[in-house]
Amino acid sequence: MTTNPSAPAPLFTPLRAVLAALLFSGLCQGTAAARGADGALGLIRVPNNGMPALVTPGGSFEAVLLGEAELRLAQGDREWPLTPSWTSLPGGRRAAVCAVPADVSPGPCALRATADGVTDENLRSVWVFAEFPREHYVLAHLSDTHIGKERYARSSDDINRDLVAEVNRGDAALLAVTGDLTENGDPEQFRRFLAVLDTAAVPTFVCAGNHDRDADAYERFFDTSTYMFTFGRDGFLVYDTREYLVADDDGPQNGLLYRFRRALKPGRWSVGLTHRHEDGMGMRAQLLLHVDEPIDFLLQGHTHTENEPGQRVPWGTTVQYIVPAAIDGHLRLFDVTEQGVIPRAVERPIETGERKDGRRGPPR
Repeated sequence: MTTNPSAPAPLFTPLRAVLAALLFSGLCQGTAAARGADGALGLIRVPNNGMPALVTPGGSFEAVLLGEAELRLAQGDREWPLTPSWTSLPGGRRAAVCAVPADVSPGPCALRATADGVTDENLRSVWVFAEFPREHYVLAHLSDTHIGKERYARSSDDINRDLVAEVNRGDAALLAVTGDLTENGDPEQFRRFLAVLDTAAVPTFVCAGNHDRDADAYERFFDTSTYMFTFGRDGFLVYDTREYLVADDDGPQNGLLYRFRRALKPGRWSVGLTHRHEDGMGMRAQLLLHVDEPIDFLLQGHTHTENEPGQRVPWGTTVQYIVPAAIDGHLRLFDVTEQGVIPRAVERPIETGERKDGRRGPPR
């Protein structure tokens, strides 16, 4: 259920324009065809375009499927057969450890699985890098995309697509989108969000927000809301604070957080990605992440406003950064360096258009 990635700084700079053109030209526009008819995940659960695997040629990644299948990597018009090592998981799922062939070029790959004559495909789910960064890379952060919330003359899809295009033009190595991906968890809004996400020319990692709850809608499109990945020498822990019930001490998340936190401990920096932090949520999780084995930085959204510089999680040492809402045109870049995860100024680089109440700019 975890990825095993690391990644570069400006490694993709020569390829960005070509990759972005391919993404827009239709190579990755067939989201519904690449997953189920409605965009929901099929046979392949992990990796996916909201939780990709990041590897080097010759490295390996883990895939989680509903059952065993013939697996292949696809990039452009080329395919590489994989020789997975299978193990059983609870609930009848199967995990496959797959080695990436040495001649796969740097860039995004689709993972294809064929079973009983039917092929399933997850686009942008495996990213191959020539090498991983050691000292510095840039992280882009969006939150509260709220696809389906039409508060401006411009559509929520267009606003967020422009923000992703802005990230593509910059020097980010990856993009995190921390929850409230949709306005009310409607499957059609998730499908629209996926269409925007797949315009990104860098790997994209997402988590759930309180607006993304419509039964198991989030899990249908991204499988799990608690996972970890590594990026260069740093570890990222993605967890769910979408509502009190899920984040409290009765759910399965605490065990995962404990295991993931221990796995990430040897790294340089530990970074939490979640939708919101509130003092009344999940005491055991808060003690683990902010007191006993405190993560270094926490990136979140939810409030739609920026927090005070240098703010820390109450009664903890974790430095907290909140990005204002993407639906209002905001994004933020971070330089991840030997000195820490250092924020650049919050940007509002695109026009959202006139608000439907006749005013301009984000709500006050």
